[in-house]
Amino acid sequence: MTHEPEVLLVFPPLVESSFGSFYPSTAVLAAWLKKHGISAVQRDLNTEFAEYLLTDDCLSRLATGQVPGVPVESLVAGCARWAHRERDRLTDAHGAYLFGRETQVGYVVEELAHPFLIDPDADALAGFTARRRAVHPLDAHAAFIQWADCENAVPDSVKLVGISVPMGPQLVPALLLAQTFKTARPDVRIVLGGPAFSLMDPPELDELLRNHRAVDAVVRFDGEFPLLGLARQVRADEWDPGRVPGVSALVDGVTRHVPPTAGPALNSLPTPDYPSGDIAKLATPKLSVTQARGCYWGKCDYCDFVELYDGSPPYRGRRPEAVVADIEELMSRYGNRQFTFITESIPPAFARRVSQLIIDRGIDITWDSFAMVDRRFDRELLELMVRAGCRYLVIGMEAMTTRVLNLVHKSADREENQRFLREAREAGMKLSVNLIPDLPSTTYQEALDSLADVEALADTLDFVAVFPFEPTRSSNIGRTPGRFGLIPVADVPADSQAQYSLNHMSSIDPAMTTQERADVYARFRAFARRINVASQAGEGDADAPLAVDVRGAAFMRLAVEDLDVIDMGGEIVCTHIIAKERIVVPEAAALVLRPYLGGESFSEADLATRIGPTAAQALLTNLLEARMVKTL
Repeated sequence: MTHEPEVLLVFPPLVESSFGSFYPSTAVLAAWLKKHGISAVQRDLNTEFAEYLLTDDCLSRLATGQVPGVPVESLVAGCARWAHRERDRLTDAHGAYLFGRETQVGYVVEELAHPFLIDPDADALAGFTARRRAVHPLDAHAAFIQWADCENAVPDSVKLVGISVPMGPQLVPALLLAQTFKTARPDVRIVLGGPAFSLMDPPELDELLRNHRAVDAVVRFDGEFPLLGLARQVRADEWDPGRVPGVSALVDGVTRHVPPTAGPALNSLPTPDYPSGDIAKLATPKLSVTQARGCYWGKCDYCDFVELYDGSPPYRGRRPEAVVADIEELMSRYGNRQFTFITESIPPAFARRVSQLIIDRGIDITWDSFAMVDRRFDRELLELMVRAGCRYLVIGMEAMTTRVLNLVHKSADREENQRFLREAREAGMKLSVNLIPDLPSTTYQEALDSLADVEALADTLDFVAVFPFEPTRSSNIGRTPGRFGLIPVADVPADSQAQYSLNHMSSIDPAMTTQERADVYARFRAFARRINVASQAGEGDADAPLAVDVRGAAFMRLAVEDLDVIDMGGEIVCTHIIAKERIVVPEAAALVLRPYLGGESFSEADLATRIGPTAAQALLTNLLEARMVKTL
């Protein structure tokens, strides 16, 4: 293998949920190429985008309302002002970033990213005109590309750039990067691949390749063999992508889609080769280890991820011994002890065997995984997983209505979901639960009953995420919407779950009115907020509690180090950045609080002297509920 890199592998923005962790695509491909004698370097531009968000210029524009869609009173603007003032709290003592949802402040950077997410629609397949480049948020990505010096990112020895696009919001930035790389290095071949393309229909790929001539080829489904074939062609100076299985490319002006062959045997894959420089930037980096491709259940009618591996079996799992070997090797290379298993849903039998191996070998790690409610996940197995370092499971529970769960072929019904939640609590397993309040045909009353069931088991939950239902064209629901009570309609705006409009199927579900659906969303989101804030308070720093009872305390102060305070026409908008709590202080009460906005001490008696005991008690109660006050 030559020492000079021949391939550059790029992970583009924007996947804000991956700040603090590393999606394994480029690391797996780099190791695969290395195994076959081809040297590759990597660039994690997603992590670099998180760094860019913390630059003075970006924070200033977000904080002062210069970014469209971000008014100065918004949470994003408040986070920007707080981050600019408290930037040291976003790094550890060594200057490493505290990115990631598992840190108390990690969500702040995710909030800063939200205005720059681009949900790709049909226009994304068109070329970038000067007008489109000037439209926000594309302009921000162009500015980031300049800040990151991407024009000079391709080493002289590199002849092929591979851009990995697993998520929809990465598509437009990836196309902009392809154009940047090709302009700087016209001789370099640009290859795009990943699930975002695997979910595209051939006509969409045709349009993309016609309009984005910087892209020389697109890989669909498993990427190892196609990328290796293209890299070998570039090395031999015999570029002919139309001969490589799993590749789409323009050949003599006509798009050719070559059917894929079977992907590699997963147990033969080498240990991922993560970029050590990027790992060193993070205080608590989390590395990914592949457990499987595909889903062992594979029956949920709303899911389209079962379509990602054409040419291969719908589910391919790795042996527990291979996964543990990867973990041990990654620990040895990088000193890392935090891992996440890449899987649609970890099978119970695998979970048992891998947990026992971790315990038997005395491997001191923490890990997490996606999982589904499965009767085989009983208390004994969940306890074993906790002993093996499983920090939490992400559960796609979705709902508690048995009729609806059966309709969309979920693996569990209401009673099984309840059993699972109770036994997970008894086992000490933390759960992050995903809920979809309006799965097809769900009535208003069914949604409320489902929420009541979940609320009754609130003490079993550590985090709740609420997603509006969005049918995708590639799912069974999208293919046969009538079976599920949906009425297809012309395109309408979607409250996007998938963040991928290209795959969205517009429809109406008559089971709920618009007003009923909005009410259901509001109720579910309020419940999720209560769970998440309470969980965060329980895991906060011991020396910086989120909530204290200051009644009766001699003196107190506003928790200014955790707050963003902005004056809006006499009113004060006060946001607790850590707890994500907000209150609007009316003008009369704002006059009372203004002398203390710098952190000066006061007592309840001081407030009572100025506005009377009843008003003082009401103001203090609101401040307490929003966690705005600390004792001295």
